[in-house]
Amino acid sequence: MLKALGLSEHWRKPLLGVVLVTLVSVAAFFETWSEIVAIWSRSDTFTHGFLVAPVSLWLIWSRRELYRDLRPVFSPLGLLFIIVSGFGWLIADLVHVAVIQQWAVVGVLVGGFWAVLGSHTVAQMLFPIVFLFLMVPFGEAFIPPLMEYTATFVVTLIRLTGMSVYREGLFFTLTSGNWSVVEGCSGLRYLISSLTLGSVYAYLNYSSYNKRTIFITLSFLVPILANGLRAYLIVMIGHFSNMKLAAGVDHIVYGWVFFGIVMFALFYFGSFWHDSDAGVGAASTLDLAGDSNLADAATIYKHYWPALTVTALCVFIWPFASQGLSALQAAHVEVPERFSSPSLPDWQPVAVPDWGWEPNFKGVVADAKVYLSDGQTIVGMYFANFGDETQGGELVNSQNYLVPQKHPIWRMLHDDVIAMQWAADKSGDIEEAVLNSTHRSLLVERWYRVGNKNTANAYLAKWWQLLKRLSGDASAELLVVMYTETPDGDYDLARQKLKQLAIACCD
Repeated sequence: MLKALGLSEHWRKPLLGVVLVTLVSVAAFFETWSEIVAIWSRSDTFTHGFLVAPVSLWLIWSRRELYRDLRPVFSPLGLLFIIVSGFGWLIADLVHVAVIQQWAVVGVLVGGFWAVLGSHTVAQMLFPIVFLFLMVPFGEAFIPPLMEYTATFVVTLIRLTGMSVYREGLFFTLTSGNWSVVEGCSGLRYLISSLTLGSVYAYLNYSSYNKRTIFITLSFLVPILANGLRAYLIVMIGHFSNMKLAAGVDHIVYGWVFFGIVMFALFYFGSFWHDSDAGVGAASTLDLAGDSNLADAATIYKHYWPALTVTALCVFIWPFASQGLSALQAAHVEVPERFSSPSLPDWQPVAVPDWGWEPNFKGVVADAKVYLSDGQTIVGMYFANFGDETQGGELVNSQNYLVPQKHPIWRMLHDDVIAMQWAADKSGDIEEAVLNSTHRSLLVERWYRVGNKNTANAYLAKWWQLLKRLSGDASAELLVVMYTETPDGDYDLARQKLKQLAIACCD
């Protein structure tokens, strides 16, 4: 069979090792792999994930003549890569950072290939193997800055063309109608598609690593610029057609047509620097140190089964380690009484005001809503506890929206991080937002409380969660939201009241 595939006998054990490493990696981290596939299935942005592995195999198969005479040998460096990736998965599992877990399981798989094929062979197949990391559905963290960029780009171009436009956050108004930048306008889908296609194009058409790097970089940057231009053109089409065109589903069609034109132009101009010898011996210039002498391959093949056993053990130890540490992760699943029933001399409980908005997050195990007044201002306080974060929600999650997009009543006009002086020797930051409806405006401040520490920094909160759980500390981990109405638009006074209550309650 190997001869029918054009491969030599010395590939028998390495190929079997590749199959076994793949099966072991998927079995050991089945839950994480299932989450990856589930995201591919439900999100149009990441549907390309189904094609990444087949494309990687095709890229290797299309150049099998270059690899036929290679002699794969076992590499200890691959084992080290598995261990590092597995440890990364373990840390991410402790604090439930899904995207890091997903990067890590792909790293374990790649490390397994490295171990059973060896550094020299993997160096020749470097791009198809590294390409596997595009299976990870990443990029959601880019959505808010991409949305902000798109809104700024569009409004700037509108003003440069001499037209009047009024902007509030991600909403802007022209004389012809209202527009808003939502997640679909961020361009993440175009960005991921362009990066994936551009990477394959660069590999197939260039032999120079400098050219490949430049083209892949352009595949990342061009769609960001093009998406801003796409959004501007859609707004102009809607404006000059008196909102009869590009104001509905048809603007999605225009967007994909425009993206197709951009990608065609990118590939067309890229073809001017095409290398005629692309892929022919190009990878041979790169090697990864650490392999034994290829002349000793027969000796290494003799011990291949013990080596595969060690590789499998390096993969399997991490899920078991996670189970062993589960007892240390036990978190307090209630809201402490000092928050649910605060006793503050200057603030007294009051009835729920008719503001028409309250915080609401998925996956909350226990929460508390409290309304207090100092005689002048009513402030709402909300404390959410996500427990062990296995019920479909996380304390730190980009999907914990104050207001979902396209909400029928409320919209977010402002979202920023401001400094907070908790005490004379303790400072930090909190997130501040302005929510607006047709009837009222609310100033909202939000932050994470991990143990007795407060921050709005998601990365710092995750780090504190990790340290707290490793130490066995079971104190509460809370998402805190405080909000008050600003009937006269006096945000300074509202901000002062919120900060006073935050310090009195949470310092």
